[in-house]
Parts: sequence; structure tokens; C-alpha cells
Amino acid sequence: MNKGVEFVLNNCEKTLKLVSEVEEYKHLKHKVVREYYYLKSIKYTGNMYEHYLKYKNGNHKYAKAFEFLDNYGIISNEKMADYLKENYFNELNNFCTIDDFIIGNIYSNNEIASTFKCSNMGGMRRSIATNSLVLIAKHVNPLYDDQWTEDGVLNYTGMGTTGDQSISFGQNKTLATSKQNDIKVYLFESYKENEYYYCGEVELCGSIFTAKELDADGNLRNVLKFPLHRIDGSNKTIINIEDIENSEKEKAKVVRKLSQEEIKEKVKNIKSNVVTKEVKTVYRERNQFIAEYTKNRANGICDLCREPAPFLDKNGKPYLESHHVITLANGGPDVIYNTVAICPNCHRKIHVLNNREDTKKLEKILLKYLLADEDEASIIKYNELFKE
Repeated sequence: MNKGVEFVLNNCEKTLKLVSEVEEYKHLKHKVVREYYYLKSIKYTGNMYEHYLKYKNGNHKYAKAFEFLDNYGIISNEKMADYLKENYFNELNNFCTIDDFIIGNIYSNNEIASTFKCSNMGGMRRSIATNSLVLIAKHVNPLYDDQWTEDGVLNYTGMGTTGDQSISFGQNKTLATSKQNDIKVYLFESYKENEYYYCGEVELCGSIFTAKELDADGNLRNVLKFPLHRIDGSNKTIINIEDIENSEKEKAKVVRKLSQEEIKEKVKNIKSNVVTKEVKTVYRERNQFIAEYTKNRANGICDLCREPAPFLDKNGKPYLESHHVITLANGGPDVIYNTVAICPNCHRKIHVLNNREDTKKLEKILLKYLLADEDEASIIKYNELFKE
């Protein structure tokens, strides 16, 4: 971290402490908190200096509200640019530029806005300062989902949430004429709030076309689709599997709120397009001795519903699945005092509903097994793991 950035963050932390403790300034706390989290996204002194230039000479609506900082030896936003220039001049050339963004990395909304010098809102963000157009493909709403084809083309949905979209409206025209006007277009994809995968520079690679989709009011309308491909020639960004799962859950919430007629209308206009994504995941290896012991211990009966296993496997054994009461993802250990054997239906139910009553029932079953085995060592560990 640049020394100038470190100084700015420390200065802001002093401000935050002051407005949190002194009653007459507490009404300003939310403004300081917002500024602090924005500053934390800035990595270089040059970008800090650029950020504070806009505050010089009291050019901010809250300038007078923070004049009291001088009395506490804290530098205000209005004076910070001059302070950085005077004390950290050798760091002012340290910048994060567009070229520093790495394809596949995740960036925050603030990082995108400050580097590309564009708005921090909207899906299509024009920047005159960097002669660029930033496109955000948010994969959390199935009504406006932009889909990749198998040959690496993203059919990006145009601007406008209600009624037919127009090629001359807003940034639709900017994107449509980006090649002729030498405007660089950059793409980010988001599967989770304030996390954006950088996909690099893209360009139009075919004719703009229209498709039938529902608008924000549930009415069928014509939307523009801009076929884009990545200039670097690749067509895959490796996504965390947790982000894909989060995206699917958010889309499902939206779909469940629609009427059957609205869903039917949407389905009628969907073209078959099986999309594959490269994902990265963390695999937590299970000890097969633990898994087999747990299933044998259940003796063919599901530890949750107490019904016999639904079928026999290829070896003629009752089919049950090993489940960690405190999951491995949540830090649970792979040990016999944390594993139960349950049927596939109950296993799915647990992961979908995450019902506390089911968990408590399995905890009791576990303790019963341990007591029956007179396994004192595991009982002690069990009590440590499941203590309230």
C-alpha cells in the first residue's frame, strides 16, 4: 500500500472515531462510513489525489458541515489534495489504470467507477474521460439475463426497462456505434451484490437483433440484443461455484413471484441454448472409513425420518448418504460424532430448508449412538462441538 493511501485511511478512521463518539457530530456518521468504504477501494496515491481534487475550494455540499475537523487536527476532504501533493508528491504518479485490471479478477463497484471514471449505477455506463463504455451483465434477474452462446458470443440486452427498446435511446446508440466512434467497450459480469468479474474488452461481432421478453411491468416487448465477443479471443471466465449457485437462487426468487401465465409467456420465447460455464470450487475430501462406518451404524434406517433406505445399491446394501450435521463448509469436522446417515430425500430437504428442528433431532441421534457405544472420548468431543 502507498504511504499516501495509508495516511488517508488513518485520517478517515480518526474522523469516523470522532463522529461516533461526539454527540453533536453523530448525525454525520453515515456519510463518513460511506466515504471510508469508498476510500478502501482505492489502492494508489495518484487515484486518491484525483478523488480529492473535486473537493478543493469547498466544492462540495458538505464542505461546511465538516469544517470542525480542523479543530481536531484532522484533514478535511477539501484540504486533502493539497496535503497529498505536498507530502506524498513522489507517489502521485502511482495510479490504478484500466490496463491494470486483470481478466477473471473480481472488483467492487467503487473500483470500477473510480478507474473507468464512469457512473456507479446502471448496466451501461458511458465515460467521456476514458472514452469508454462499461457494460454490467448482472446474472441475478432472469427477466434481463444476458446469455453466452457456446461459440463465445454474449447477447447483451439493451437499455430500457419498460416498453420496446430503441436503438437511439441512451447508451444503446453508444454501443451500436462504438466501433465507428472508436469507443472502447469493457464488460463485467456479476453474480453477487458488489462483486464484478472483469471480462476484458469486448466488441460487436454481428448484427444487432430484437427478441421478445417481458419488461419490468410484466408486459411482452421488443428488446435489443447486442452480440459481443471478447477481443482477447477467449470466451470463458472461471466463476466461483458459490456465485453461480447464488445467481440461480436469486433468479428463482424472481420467477416464483410471476403468475403461471407470465412464466408461460417467457417460456414460449426461450430458444434452446444450453450454456456451460467454467467454475472453480473448493472440494473438501471425506474420509471413506468415517462415511462407511456411519452408514453401517444406521443399519439401513434413515437417521432423520427413521424410514428404511428407499432402495438397495448395486451391491445390495441399503442406500443412505453420509451427512455432516455441522457441514464441512461451515467448519464442521469429518468425525463420527458429527456424521449421520440419511436418505436422499432427507439429505436434499436439509440442504434446502436448513431447518433447526432437523438439526437438533440429528444431534440427539448422534448422542444416542455415542452413549450406546460408551465412547467417552467422542462424547467429550461431541459436547464441545454442540455446546449451546
